[in-house]
Amino acid sequence: MKINTDKNAIEQFLSHGIERVLPTTEGLKEKLLKGERISAYLGMDATGQLHLGHALMMSKLAELQALGHHVILLIGTFTSIIGDPTDKTAARVQQTPEQVKEYAKNYLKLASRFLSFDGENPCEVRYNGDWYSKMTFEEVIQLSSHFTVQQMLERDMFEKRMKEDKPIYLHEFFYPLMQGYDSVVLDVDLEIGGNDQTFNMLAGRDL
Repeated sequence: MKINTDKNAIEQFLSHGIERVLPTTEGLKEKLLKGERISAYLGMDATGQLHLGHALMMSKLAELQALGHHVILLIGTFTSIIGDPTDKTAARVQQTPEQVKEYAKNYLKLASRFLSFDGENPCEVRYNGDWYSKMTFEEVIQLSSHFTVQQMLERDMFEKRMKEDKPIYLHEFFYPLMQGYDSVVLDVDLEIGGNDQTFNMLAGRDL
């Protein structure tokens, strides 16, 4: 697959619709200009709530695809059932597997407006239920050993709930671990996400 190293196209990608690049914009720019083929993914939970943010993130993933890089759209068929606690003042109502399956179809329809799923450089579609449904409890314990309760409690929404004497359910602590482990399974160089997902995405970098 030929990689496009056009400076203007890369500048366009890095300067529009991106708030920040971690660890540095310059580091990513250098890789893109060198023509190193990177692997990037966007993960979305199938909760039925499609919004402008989804479209923006898919458009950025599509720009990388157009430059010739390997892109993956991950549908969180397992994490959708648990529910992302980010910015939630109460635990999210958990989805049923049937609901998740139907929502995933709608997400792929939207994604097809931005991403190409065939041709020379097709977008790969993955589902995290494929690996989480097979994990043993021993593997879950090993995964959780990489983080502390204090790290989780530093998150704004958990701090707020504690101050308001609202419950924090144990399964909510597992969400960032799972999103982080997605990066490990997919073996990606880069993750695209909203700024509300920074904690979860950095969990992936740590793992």
